[in-house]
Amino acid sequence: MKVIAVLIPTFSTEYNLDILSGISDYFRGKDAKVVLIQTRIPGINTGAFDYQFCTGFEYAKSEEVDAVICVSGVYASEMPEDKLREILKCFEPRPVVSINLDPKTRNSYVIQADCRKSFKEIVSHLKKVHDCKKIAFFSANETKSKEALERYDAFTAALDACKLTFYPELVFDGAFTDFKAYDAIKAHYKSKNEIDFDAIVCANDMMASGCMRALEELGVKVPQEVKVTGFDDAIVASMHSPKLTTINQDIYSQGYEAAEIVDRVLSGEKMKKAYFNPLVPKFRQSCGCISLDHSLPVYKNVEGELRSDVNDKTDGVMQFVNALGEKNVVVTLLDTIRGFNTLKQMFFSLKYIVKQCAMSGMAIHFFKDVQIIDSEQEFVLPREAELHMFYTNQKNVEFFRPGLTVNPHEKIFSARSMEDISGIFILNPIFMGEANYGYMLCRINENKFADYNVYLKIIINAIAQAYDYTGKIQEGRNLERENTDLALQSRMDELTGILNRRGFIEQGQAALDLLQETDTSGVIFFADMDDLKKINDTYGHEMGDKAIMLQARVLKDIFRSSDVVGRLGGDEFGIVALGMKIGYVEKTRLKIQMLCKKVSIENQLPFTLSISLGAVDLQKSSVLKQLLSEADKELYKEKKKKHDRK
Repeated sequence: MKVIAVLIPTFSTEYNLDILSGISDYFRGKDAKVVLIQTRIPGINTGAFDYQFCTGFEYAKSEEVDAVICVSGVYASEMPEDKLREILKCFEPRPVVSINLDPKTRNSYVIQADCRKSFKEIVSHLKKVHDCKKIAFFSANETKSKEALERYDAFTAALDACKLTFYPELVFDGAFTDFKAYDAIKAHYKSKNEIDFDAIVCANDMMASGCMRALEELGVKVPQEVKVTGFDDAIVASMHSPKLTTINQDIYSQGYEAAEIVDRVLSGEKMKKAYFNPLVPKFRQSCGCISLDHSLPVYKNVEGELRSDVNDKTDGVMQFVNALGEKNVVVTLLDTIRGFNTLKQMFFSLKYIVKQCAMSGMAIHFFKDVQIIDSEQEFVLPREAELHMFYTNQKNVEFFRPGLTVNPHEKIFSARSMEDISGIFILNPIFMGEANYGYMLCRINENKFADYNVYLKIIINAIAQAYDYTGKIQEGRNLERENTDLALQSRMDELTGILNRRGFIEQGQAALDLLQETDTSGVIFFADMDDLKKINDTYGHEMGDKAIMLQARVLKDIFRSSDVVGRLGGDEFGIVALGMKIGYVEKTRLKIQMLCKKVSIENQLPFTLSISLGAVDLQKSSVLKQLLSEADKELYKEKKKKHDRK
């Protein structure tokens, strides 16, 4: 299956949306994966952490990617062409299809718009139809972009072809923006009487919009006194009043053609290296071709024929319906996200998120370690990413932490996720601030890329917060476990491995409290090893320690796991025997005596282990220390009996 990466700065402009629609419509239904990657423009940060999107270039270098389509004109408008070509060179030897800028790589193809013919048609129309003789120009030459310079050259060539004079003082710069064009006119002209041109041709529609606002404030009537034309046929052109005469680039067809070229190249066909798309002027109200009283969306073509101008962009009702639907999706999505805090909780909501956002699948990958990236740092793509959660409604498959990892340098689609599913995908880095957690892949169903851009921002923030929250919970559990281990260590006797005095008193008292609540019987033992001093004096303290350890093992073996056994210090032990009756004490003494003899023989001790026990039941008190004191008295009696027998 072919895998094609599409590099584009953002989904948020009309030009980009049209190109993406053309690419997606060509590939939809074909046996190919098309991965749309927003990268922003390197070195240009409109948001504090927008540089995180530049990590997208690294995913496009994956060995799994067979070819790249780059919307290069948008990049070249704000970054040096040489720098962009350096980036595109990194994708060699893959085929690179570039829209606007020639990448000049070994296996590259370029689609360019030929604006010279359309500018000539615009200027000729202004001269012949509207009798314009002095025509100004709004350039964007200060941006030094290829498109700006080409349009400037095309305008001056059109003036020559139409035998009109070029006036350098009537060239203004608006840097492709509405507000800069507005400022330029307002700075140059203080009143209507100073206007010294009868038409102005603008290098894009946004500058034309700003120019018309400034002219209106100066009291200049468009088109009666000044004709205004634009370039691009953006939404602003047909929504403006008066509706803007402009040049339609047929951007959708450029995207469609780029997709077709890359598909045919990957299929082994030999293709031309350069393609030129013809542009189409649309004459509307701002030049006077359509009456200002005409309310229907229409335009005139070069032949003067009236054509309908209705499409999804210009249809106000459709725009309202789409905006309302998108707003409802955002509200529902936010409600869904409020329902989870952890990644596991998010997984339970994953299929609903996918459905709400007009997607058919989502795969979320996390790096082993969170990457901290700043704007000056070059991103190094980790070689391991874990598939953390996945859902696809095509196969109705979902899983959480299946134990699968992928090396994104080799593959971006992990096994058992969407590796065998064709379609249009969006790859987005998962980040919050400087922290980069990994990436997500979403299979999308529609061409509403601007809407997906909004959904993804919400989802990515939610993923990052759930990741951090889950991490804090795990840290808390680890800390609690560590604290428990430390607490346990502080309550354990190092020599014997049973509870020390502190641990015995705490756990023993807790056991007594439980016995009191359940009105259950129990016996408290105070035990003391016999002749430990003699063992130490005769055989050494190392043998004495061994005797203590073996004695502790005897007691642990005799009493149940639910009983509390501890070393109180030296050769003394305490036992809380839950549920035992006082009448069972003698039988317990005999069992201990027999096991002491057995352990002594098995360990070839030069003596026989022996221990004395004092025992009391719970009639005496409910306080362990008092009961141990009473048991100690009984122990004294037991010791005296043994001494008397000797």
